[in-house]
Amino acid sequence: MPWLNGGQVRVEIRPVFDETVMASERPVRIAAAKTLKLLQSLNDATELFSHTGLRFEELHGFIEPTTGEQLYSLRITQSVRAIACLLSGPTIVLVSLHTDHDKAYKKR
Repeated sequence: MPWLNGGQVRVEIRPVFDETVMASERPVRIAAAKTLKLLQSLNDATELFSHTGLRFEELHGFIEPTTGEQLYSLRITQSVRAIACLLSGPTIVLVSLHTDHDKAYKKR
C-alpha cells in the first residue's frame, strides 16, 4: 500500500471521471460531490479502507495503465462506482466513473 503511514488525503480527478460526472443525471452528480467531500475529509488510509459507506475495495488483476498502480472501486451510489488508484502523498486518483455497477468490473 503506497500510503499507510497517514497524512491528510488529497484527491485528484482525471478528465474522464469529471466528464462522466458532468454528463450524468443530477442524483449522480450530487452523490459524486458528496463522495468527493467525504474523501477530502479523511485523515488517512485507515479511514478510507474502513469507511463502510465507501466500500473501498481492491480490484484484483486491474492495473491503471498510466501509473501502473493497483485499481480500486468505491461506491458513489448503490448502482454507481468510481474506479481509483492510490499514489503516495497520500493521494487518491479518481480515474473513471461507471453508472452501471457490473460494467465497472469488466477489464478494458
